[in-house]
Amino acid sequence: PASGQDDRAGRIDDALAHFAGGAAADDAPPWGEVHRGEGRFAYEETVLANGLRVISLEDHSTPIVAVQLWYHVGAKDEHPQRRGFAHLFEHMMFRGTDRLGPKDHFDYIRRTGGNANAYTAFDQTVYVQELPSEQLEMVLWLEAERMARLKIDEGGFATEVKVVEEERRMGLNAPYGDVAEKVLAALFEVHPYRWSPIGSIAHLRAATVDEIQAFWDRYYVPNNATLVVVGDVRHEQVRELAAKCFGWIPRCPEPPRVTLVEPEQDGLRSVTIKPENGPVPIVGVAIKTVPAAHPDSLALDMALQILGGGESSRLYLELVRRRDLAEAGLAAHLSLEQAGLALAGGILLNPFGDTGGVIDVIWEQIDLLAEQGVTDDELDKVRRQMYRNDVTESLTIASKANALGNAAVILGDTSRANSFLERVLAVTPDDIQRVAQQHLVRDRATEITVKPTLMSGLKSLLSLGGGGGDDEDAAPADAGEEVEGGARGTAGGPKAAAVRPESLGEAPPVAPTRAARLDLSGDERVLANGLKVVVVENHEVPFVSVSLRLRPGAYTEGELPTGSAAMAAAMITRGTLLKDAEALAAELEAHGISLSADVDHDGGAVSMSSVRGEFERSLQLLSEVVQLPAFDADEFDTLRKQMMVGLAISEKDPSTMADRRFAAELWGEHPYAHPAAGTSDDLAALDVGPLADWWAARVRPESTVLYVAGDVTPDEAWALAEETLGSWEVPGDSQDVRVPAAAPPGATRIVLVDKPGAIQSEIRVGQEGPGRDDPLYPASVVLGQVLGGGFNSRLNDEIRVQRGLTYGAGGGFVPGRFGGSFRVRTFTKTPTTAETVQAVLDVIEGFRAAPPEGKELSDAAAYLAGSFAGTLETPQAVAGRLWTQELLDLPDDYWQRYLEGITSLTEEQAAAAALRLVDPSRLLIVVVGDAAACQAELEAIAPVEVVPAG
Repeated sequence: PASGQDDRAGRIDDALAHFAGGAAADDAPPWGEVHRGEGRFAYEETVLANGLRVISLEDHSTPIVAVQLWYHVGAKDEHPQRRGFAHLFEHMMFRGTDRLGPKDHFDYIRRTGGNANAYTAFDQTVYVQELPSEQLEMVLWLEAERMARLKIDEGGFATEVKVVEEERRMGLNAPYGDVAEKVLAALFEVHPYRWSPIGSIAHLRAATVDEIQAFWDRYYVPNNATLVVVGDVRHEQVRELAAKCFGWIPRCPEPPRVTLVEPEQDGLRSVTIKPENGPVPIVGVAIKTVPAAHPDSLALDMALQILGGGESSRLYLELVRRRDLAEAGLAAHLSLEQAGLALAGGILLNPFGDTGGVIDVIWEQIDLLAEQGVTDDELDKVRRQMYRNDVTESLTIASKANALGNAAVILGDTSRANSFLERVLAVTPDDIQRVAQQHLVRDRATEITVKPTLMSGLKSLLSLGGGGGDDEDAAPADAGEEVEGGARGTAGGPKAAAVRPESLGEAPPVAPTRAARLDLSGDERVLANGLKVVVVENHEVPFVSVSLRLRPGAYTEGELPTGSAAMAAAMITRGTLLKDAEALAAELEAHGISLSADVDHDGGAVSMSSVRGEFERSLQLLSEVVQLPAFDADEFDTLRKQMMVGLAISEKDPSTMADRRFAAELWGEHPYAHPAAGTSDDLAALDVGPLADWWAARVRPESTVLYVAGDVTPDEAWALAEETLGSWEVPGDSQDVRVPAAAPPGATRIVLVDKPGAIQSEIRVGQEGPGRDDPLYPASVVLGQVLGGGFNSRLNDEIRVQRGLTYGAGGGFVPGRFGGSFRVRTFTKTPTTAETVQAVLDVIEGFRAAPPEGKELSDAAAYLAGSFAGTLETPQAVAGRLWTQELLDLPDDYWQRYLEGITSLTEEQAAAAALRLVDPSRLLIVVVGDAAACQAELEAIAPVEVVPAG
């Protein structure tokens, strides 16, 4: 048992009283009393005789279903010397049973058009699926099967340990990769929140298969699980299928619960962390508060939002606008099941910034909150923001399922998913001031300074720093290649003796797939100035999004520095001729309106979204920022500094380095060779005047399309568009831009980006590929699925599942407006770099020699066709599909023809496409890693060119 835990029985829902003595009457249903939720989520909840909680919510807007199984076990439930067990089971639970192989769970889900995944947190592990609703029984069969009969053996255990090791190295290799776990260790002395869910490599290597088996026996039981089903289903159907699939699994002893209580902190603490892989200091204050279900938690959420939630928040205004001390000032309240953390901090502008000054400002603002409270305007603003969040939580079935699961498992009361807004409105200014005075105090606080050393800062600026981590993280895995089976864990507890009912069958029941329903319609009208307005009406949720889509992208920059178009788009959100940046941010956040603008290579968008009642204001503001952007020079300097800090961090990320080098080598003089947002050097060369000129010349009513999606009628949208944008005129004519050709392909070669000391290598492999208008594009999508599109793809199966060389490997064909590419992405620890590169090449070569056929081909096509309905779940998603057609000038029936091309693809056509689309003799290979450690082995594969990082 975990240290500090006991055998205290977990909470049992009142519905279990129906089963007095543990058995139901012969004429009673195999579940307890049904509780019904009232409010935005009309859920129904019951508990099976074995303790499994079942929550269902009907949503018939799209023929899909979200199925989430919440196990009440997370990192905090682990033994201090076996950290990482909960996270390991996030992986192990997909390893199969005596009836299912190690790929079958994913295989069944994907062949029917679904997706499956999982995540591990401090308090819970959640398994999530989203698939066509007719497959509900199949997915419940699969979940029950692994709850009852998971195969735990040495072979699967060894392979998944290696996979987890690569996941951990991936984090450590990133900027600030080890900071979070060091912060947790400083904040908590005894409570298991002091370690992160990722786990410890040393502990996993030391574990035995029987220890792993015992952990599963203890926690992965029906009476420690909550099943949440949301979608195109009926409540009665969910209850009946849950009872059929799970009811035979016996109730088990209640899992132990953590009873350790973190001792009261008796004074201000401070901790300094000196990461080797971080470009600028980050400083902040962390204060231990209250658990998620505590009555004060919501008021603390609101207090921290007022303190540092957005560009009109107190911290942002003081740290960024008033005193120019930081690139960002932010705050949030993190609520866990047994603790809470109030976090407030700032990201400095350079390696030598005033860290102490930032902490002084944070305390100054916390003290003002406690002494003077909040204004009525601040309280109204945070209420509106939380109302917006409450509404957006209802946009998808997955977000609804997550809200219900979190309320049931973490908050302990499913009805709290319906009472959120009511509780928000009940919080008063006095409540916020009281919780600030009571909880946001120095005696419970820890001041945190994440400050790179002088050498680290210089290395970061030069992009030469390597990854950090302990020796255990860099050492090669002790586990060998996966063996077939190996010693099994010795199962214990009631589940071990349970007998499956014959009625369940030997395999999961797969329902016939339904044809995809295509509803890609929008109501169009063209205004007199040439602006097309498209409305996608949907009244399910009181939410409206507005997106002005731009045909001109970064490809139109001409002689301007790279990044000019993207920076111009960013600048329009930083003030207009009527409102400066501070006033604009204040109005947006006061009304819960989001605003963003961006430009990529192919086009751009100015987007706003809000609750239904703010639609008119949103469209008026969008019109203002588009037609009257200020392009203020001082604001430009502020924005550029902020963006350069962000780039300084991202440019240290090995994944970003690999993507950028791959694009540069593949595309040559083509615009795709450079990041649309530019680099740090590009930003330094920008000037605000040319940005304003680009926007004024390129963004025109006839080169844009306005999409309005959500709770609005076409007539309403057209009338308001005419009022706000109908008089928009831009003099002159738009001009075409010639896009240079891509770099000519060459023989297979390796570009090795040297990152001395890196513990992991990022790997990219690929070449040019088809665009959407290529007749082979539908075939390329199917082939991409087989090769690298999912967990069971050839790449992931070979490199992760079979060999444990990586946490993930994938790839496929990526279409662009002016050309496409074929790309493979993966990573591995430094000692296995060459082995992994060769494995990728072997899979690619094998793909041409043995192209997909039979079940492999049909399963990929079935997934793509079956999952298409899920990609149209929201009106915003429909608008996005319509814009793709518009931008690329595709026919109105394009998506129908696309689906037909996928489902009708023959083996002969697939083989011919594989030969044409993938050429192993002309591959570009990019590796970002330690050249001294891997160059020699890579040279045995292909010619190697070593280039410095940066």
